Amino acid sequence: MLIVTDGAVDLPATLMSSEALRIVPGKVWGGDAGFVGGIAEFWSMLRRGYYPSTTPPTVQELAAAYQHSGLVMAMHVSGRLSATLAHGKQAAELSESEVVLVDTGSLSVGAGLAVDAIHAEMLAQSPRQVLIERALRLPESLHTFALVQEVENLRRSKHAGLLPSHHLARNHPLLLAIRGRVVPLGQARSRKAAIDQLLTHVGHVSRGHLEGWAIGHGDASDIDAAVENISDALELAPRFCTFLDPTVGVHLGPESLVVGVLSGASSL
Repeated sequence: MLIVTDGAVDLPATLMSSEALRIVPGKVWGGDAGFVGGIAEFWSMLRRGYYPSTTPPTVQELAAAYQHSGLVMAMHVSGRLSATLAHGKQAAELSESEVVLVDTGSLSVGAGLAVDAIHAEMLAQSPRQVLIERALRLPESLHTFALVQEVENLRRSKHAGLLPSHHLARNHPLLLAIRGRVVPLGQARSRKAAIDQLLTHVGHVSRGHLEGWAIGHGDASDIDAAVENISDALELAPRFCTFLDPTVGVHLGPESLVVGVLSGASSL
């Protein structure tokens, strides 16, 4: 059995080298050339005000990744936020493998939690049908929040049309929920107040059974404090903390935070 995912799904470092996982990255473009620098260079570039464009994995790239002798669990970023899932459907039709497509309804570390959970069950040799049913149900228990420090970063994005831009204050941090689509939760006057709002929402969805949480960030200067505050609120350390992949980071911008929670709680 094999899990295939995409670059907009942020994963723990321990998972990146797994033989049971294939990652098909999207592309970050600087003009006509692909960006080839490291993560530090990427965030430095954004802080200087240069924002490259992105494209999702192609049908051909996904079809090649889906080639496998056993079952392929294709777990991708929300189909309402990226063309990756649509490309995956076309790729599955081209592939000779048995492919189960899973729309995580999320992105970044939110979707990464789902991939991590299925990978762990795969290693535990859970029955095939149990794995399939679990993967298809996971999005119902997945809650992802994004804190965008500068609204202008999101306005540049092709996803800005999903937001009520005429109601957004330019200099106030914006809190979003990602549940298949982007849902604005409000703007605070300061980063501290925005993080307090984030903690409130994270605490709400984690009531009851909390399976785990993770955090990704856009080179955030206060990432250590954010991890500590959320860990204290949930009484649980994160499964992982990582930089946002450039294909996500270019839309959310520097100092952004993405928190994923895998819980049995209901929606907002």
